[in-house]
This record gives sequence, C-alpha cells and structure tokens, in this order.
Amino acid sequence: MHYRFLKKWVYENQNKRLSFEKMEKFEDQYAIFFRKQEGFLQINLTSENSFCFITEKDILSFESDAVLKSFNSHLSNTKLEKIEISDSDRIIYLLFSKIDIYNQKVSFKLIFEFIPRFQNLILTKGGEIVDCIRKISFAENRHRQILPGTEYTSPLTGFQVKQNEIQFPLSILSKKEIRESSDKHPFFNSINDFFEEMYYNWIFQEKNENRKQKEINSIKKKINRKQNTIAKLKTELSDAQKEEKWKQQAELLKANYVKIKSGMDSITLQNYYEEGYPEIKIPLKKEKNTKQNIVYYFKKYRKARDGKKKIAERIEIVKNDIKEFEQQIIEIEKKEIFLSGKKKTGKKKKESLGFRRLVVNKDWKIYIGRTSKENDLLTTRLAKPHDWWFHTRIFHGTHVILRNLNKKELPDNLKLICSKLAAYYSKAKKSSNVPVDYTQIRYVRKPRGSDPGFVTYTDQKTLFVDPISMRDAAKLISRLL
Repeated sequence: MHYRFLKKWVYENQNKRLSFEKMEKFEDQYAIFFRKQEGFLQINLTSENSFCFITEKDILSFESDAVLKSFNSHLSNTKLEKIEISDSDRIIYLLFSKIDIYNQKVSFKLIFEFIPRFQNLILTKGGEIVDCIRKISFAENRHRQILPGTEYTSPLTGFQVKQNEIQFPLSILSKKEIRESSDKHPFFNSINDFFEEMYYNWIFQEKNENRKQKEINSIKKKINRKQNTIAKLKTELSDAQKEEKWKQQAELLKANYVKIKSGMDSITLQNYYEEGYPEIKIPLKKEKNTKQNIVYYFKKYRKARDGKKKIAERIEIVKNDIKEFEQQIIEIEKKEIFLSGKKKTGKKKKESLGFRRLVVNKDWKIYIGRTSKENDLLTTRLAKPHDWWFHTRIFHGTHVILRNLNKKELPDNLKLICSKLAAYYSKAKKSSNVPVDYTQIRYVRKPRGSDPGFVTYTDQKTLFVDPISMRDAAKLISRLL
C-alpha cells in the first residue's frame, strides 16, 4: 500500500483510546478486538498489498492461534494510547500500556511492517522484540534479524516517501474506468472506508473466486475420471453382452472334444445353433489343452452372465456420482463466500466429514469409524444416548453408529444392515455367520486411560450375519426403505 494512504489512515485514527481484548487470526488476516467495541482492527498481510483498517464485518472466521499466544499474554489488560507511522517507510506503530502488579507503567509497541514481501507483525517492549509473526535469523539475513530477545531495528529499504496530497472523494477505480463503466461505483471520504472496500470487495472477492474456481476445477477432474470409468465399464458391458456367444462356443468345443488337438490356435466347426449350420472359427489357446480351452470359454460365459448385471449397476452408481459432483459445482457457484471463513454461529461442529457416512433418511444416519481415534470420536462425542452401537464380538473391528435422530424404535432391517456393516469392517470381513453385538450408546462406556477405540458395554444383544460393503448396504437401503 502507498505510504501516503497509510499515513492518512494513521492521521484519521491516531487518537483512539481503546482497551485491548484479544488478537485472532484467519489465514493471512489478523484481527485485534477491543473491549466494548463492535468493530475491530483488521490487519491485511497479503504479500503484495498489506494495510489495516477498522471494520464491523463479521465475515471471516477469526480464531485463536498458537502464534498469537505470546501477543495476547503480553497485551492483556493494556490500553491503546496512540497510533503512529514511520517517517521513512510503510511501518505503523500501535503504542499500548498498562499498570503492572508493582504499580509501574509498562509500555509495548505493536509494529505493523507493511513492506511488500516482508510484511510482519512485531511486538516490542523497551526496544526489545518480545515476539513476531515472521522470524528472521542471521542465516536468512545478515543485516537484520527479527527474533525474540533481540533489539528491534527498522529495515533499510531505500524506500522514498512520497507526500502527495490525497484528493477526496476516492474511488477504487481509475478515472478512465469510471468514465467507461455504466455502473455506479462508491466514492469514499475516509481512508478507512476505502481500505475496507478494497479488501472485502476486491482483494477478498478475487481470492474467493480463485478458491471457488480451484475447487470447481478439482471437481471437474473427478467428473472426467468418472466419465472415463463409465467408458471402460461400457466396453466391459459390451463384452459381457456376448454371453450367449461364449456359451455356444463352449458347447461346440465340448461336442467336438475329440477334434481338438494340443497346440491348435483355432478350430473350424459347424455352428448347429444357427440355421443352415454355417462354419464358425473358434480361437484356441495354444498353451492350453482341450479341457482347459473348454473351461476357458465356459468361464468367459459365466463371467459375462454374472458381470452384466453388476456392470450395469456400477454404471448407474458412477452416473449418480457424476450428478453429485455436478450438484457440488452448482452449490459452489451459488455461494458468495467459499473460503473456510463464514459467519460465526457460536455452535461447535458436531459431525466430522472424515467418517464413512450413509444417510438413510431424516430419521436415521449410519456412521462408521476408520481409525481407533475416529471410533472414540463417534462413540463418545458424536453419538447420543438413544443412538445404536454395533461391533463384532471376538473380532477386532470398527464402531458402527446408527444415529437415531428422532428417537424412534430400531427397525429390524436397519439393525441387520448395521450388523452386516460392522462385520464387513472387521477382521471377519471374509467370514460368514459373524457374531455382532449391538446396544444403545447409553450402555457403552470408555474406561479412563484406556487405549483409543476401547470401550465396555452392557445390555447387548447379538446377531449372526454375513458381511456386506457400504455400497451393497446403500442398495439394500434404497430397496427396503
């Protein structure tokens, strides 16, 4: 940011008297909150155009960060006395002070270095660096180190301060762009409003659109991969639809068993499956004997017969995946704000997207942990007392949680499906008649100090089931419910 704009901002805000509350962070943005103030001081540390401004916009999800722990500790209970700017470069100083336990005044200086590519936040006390966002060692810069415990020195950048007067009202657009545009664009009589507009309606929007486009491109790549999968599956389906051909050739070879000799690469036979008994040439595997060649064709027939239905189902599943991805793109395009920052609701996130999930309907959801830690999170945090818990008896396995969202009776079909899933995601995956215990979460306990994933439970019942995968469970649910 140009020095003259920063200087004007300091002039507008230099005499504010505010009580420090906390500092928080969101990506490359920092916020200083003051007690009994609706607005806060936002520090934009983007690499090319850094500046600060006071705003009331609650858009970004600022939150506490370990990097700021020292800043918050030292600035606790301080008051902002004055804001100044360096005479030689784009450096702003916030002067804070407080009375310590010895009734002595303690002063701190919070320094914003808005120098392109070297932007930094530095806290000093008596000229000594207490902490900083970017630490610079001797190995990185022989002339100027920025490390806690060292003396703070201003950078020598050779920057030429320009004292051109700012002409109000200001606009983000150039005069030429204003003349050529038919839209009405805001003008500003305050540098702070100008900075706020520049960040939220230009810098942030551009970053937001780039993030959205990056995510959309990522989803489009997934769609392309799914479309390639469909093309391969259609080729397989076309081959599978030749099941009768393979069966006929297998039967012809079987009927002409004595005519087939070892080492033959093909044999010509009369095709009595067609009118007029035309000749048909059947390729053979030279390395296989007569029986092996017949078995080979019967195997191709069975594979085609059994695979045709599965391939068709798989194609439908992949098509549905593509529809979901396309819907995701539509949802992303609708969102005004796509960054991880959204307006704070004060509510903690209850459900982790990392779990395997299967939505049954508005009353039921199935969750499956992937690791011991996820099993703990599912059972001890996500699940409620009226939810149902499933786990294989004897065998090691995952925790399956059936969320009972509206406190209804457990349906037999869902009980069976969840038991089968618990068996599938266990060491008994390839077994049959697997014993699975189930009980309500209210009867599941995690002993203090026990290993991740370990729990004890009571009031359980047991089902003996055959394992099924998540995909097969989804098919069952679509048919049963």
